[in-house]
Amino acid sequence: MATFEKRPGGWRAQVRRKGAKSISRTFDLRKDAEAWAAEIEREIRRGNLAVVDTATTKLTFGECADKYAAGPLTSLRSRKTSELYLLKARARFGPSFITAIRNAEVAKWRDALLGEGMSPRSVAYCLSVLSTVLTFAQQELSVALPGGNPVSAVRKPSPPKGRDRRLLPGELVALLQAADRSRAVGLRQAIELAIETSMRLSEIVHLEWRHVDLSAKTAHLPDTKNGESRTVALSSAAVAALSAPALSTKRRGRVFSNWGTKFALEKAWANCRKNALSTYLEECTEARSAPDPAFLNDLRFHDLRHEATSRLFERGLGIMEVASMTGHKSLSMLKRYTHVDAARLAEKLG
Repeated sequence: MATFEKRPGGWRAQVRRKGAKSISRTFDLRKDAEAWAAEIEREIRRGNLAVVDTATTKLTFGECADKYAAGPLTSLRSRKTSELYLLKARARFGPSFITAIRNAEVAKWRDALLGEGMSPRSVAYCLSVLSTVLTFAQQELSVALPGGNPVSAVRKPSPPKGRDRRLLPGELVALLQAADRSRAVGLRQAIELAIETSMRLSEIVHLEWRHVDLSAKTAHLPDTKNGESRTVALSSAAVAALSAPALSTKRRGRVFSNWGTKFALEKAWANCRKNALSTYLEECTEARSAPDPAFLNDLRFHDLRHEATSRLFERGLGIMEVASMTGHKSLSMLKRYTHVDAARLAEKLG
């Protein structure tokens, strides 16, 4: 049986059980006190007596975060990224009792992160990690949260507009020429492979020779971002890139063995783009022509995946054929990566 009492510090909710000690909590609002009491009584009826253990009501977010980090987090593919966002949530809510975290506090934290300049997507990840820890506390630590998970009622930041950057005329040639001048061995082949296959940067870095079959023109990716394996078809240009003398002739281990991590390739790419742009500007000066301000501007390696996906459709491949190459599970995600040239569509229309 639950009773409620208005006190100077707020609304006190108390749940009594015959033959057992009562459990109580104080809330700012009566509706929160009622929600908590209803949740406690519901769990008691289910036989979950752990909810009346006052120790669970005194668990801090920091303690729950530590338990989550030592358990479920260790098996996540995105463990390192999740750890970074977990640290941010811990810094804000660490000392707070997990049952005392309210929607308003979560919303205030969201606004503070946005005010600090964090991107909407990163803020959404922070909220997601916070929500995951709270759900973990509910399901595995038997912590009854008044009114449920407070993050679920908080508005998430609007995601940024999806990128639609495609290569401009001359950009690919400029990049490949700069890659040829680069000391980063295999950079040209990595760019060509990205353009021809739509493979992610990390998939290219970790590609192994034992998964490449040049005669069958396939490359198998056993461990991808979405957790599923896929086999990518290789065009003649992709096979030529993988057959280049610049790559290992022993064909053991990684195809691009000189890059230990994706960050090394990203750095090589950044230098390549910078050098390509410098050469372009010099050529414009010599030709006394005005440079295109959009040329190589804000071009990322990941944009090559957008370009490759769009080119696959422009070559006439069907949706399922393109999805088998890119690894997208849904049409909505595939659409985000597809930006078919309207001029080419006009040519087909006649």
